[in-house]
Amino acid sequence: MKKILLLSAASLLTALSLSAASSASAQYYRLQLKYNGQYLDADHCTASLGLNPGSTFADGACQLWKFIPNGDGYYHIQLKYDGQFLDANHCASPVTLNPGSTYADGACELWRFVPAGGGWNRLQLKINGQYLDADHCASPMALNPGSTFAGGACELWRLIPEFVPIN
Repeated sequence: MKKILLLSAASLLTALSLSAASSASAQYYRLQLKYNGQYLDADHCTASLGLNPGSTFADGACQLWKFIPNGDGYYHIQLKYDGQFLDANHCASPVTLNPGSTYADGACELWRFVPAGGGWNRLQLKINGQYLDADHCASPMALNPGSTFAGGACELWRLIPEFVPIN
């Protein structure tokens, strides 16, 4: 019971912080992978997604993301550089960028946070419940119903605000 309450509280805090950030001026975040501490990165600001320890290309805008609420706890995740969205191509792998998908009424671009403890979350796609996964903790980005590789650390992410320096 305590675990359920803690997970619910963590989910609520994540949602509240993102709601506050989206209602204020645009707040951007890096998505850090638990396994190796690298960040979700649009390689040289293209649609190809991978991991990067800290890109300076385009002043880091290729790994900065804004969370735009869509209701029911789901978000569009938008890249700072060009405004494209994190998208599961036709609601399947690979996960890339898209300027705005209409496939399945845009459901391939709707994500929510599922708390996993310790400040880490899984990003779950609305349409099929699969998670954003760094395939075997490397590139490419894919969907996975629940990876056990490296104890699941290939699909655990945390938000790092833009203003926090990269070490």
